[in-house]
Amino acid sequence: MTLQTLSQPLDNWLALFVPLVIWAVLLLFILALFLSIQDGIQRLRRLHQIPCHRCQYYTGSNYLKCPVHPVSAFSEDAIHCRDYDPKPQYPRPIKHKPLKI
Repeated sequence: MTLQTLSQPLDNWLALFVPLVIWAVLLLFILALFLSIQDGIQRLRRLHQIPCHRCQYYTGSNYLKCPVHPVSAFSEDAIHCRDYDPKPQYPRPIKHKPLKI
């Protein structure tokens, strides 16, 4: 038996195995990308439930955002805040166009 006849089954096996591994890695990459995007969307939906910016106690300051709960302000702990009090909604003033005379 020569070396060529021994390496031929190995070449056939590699010719089948290498493309399968490449496709498997590609599919796993696409699956991981899809799962990370889905996780990011769920995290964004959860963070959009934080009501701090609509609260009456929100100061707008970078140093003290909430004087009632300064530690949990703008975190997931603030989603069900007991002291949340919505800001009063005042009607916006109507802008009138100046009269042309």
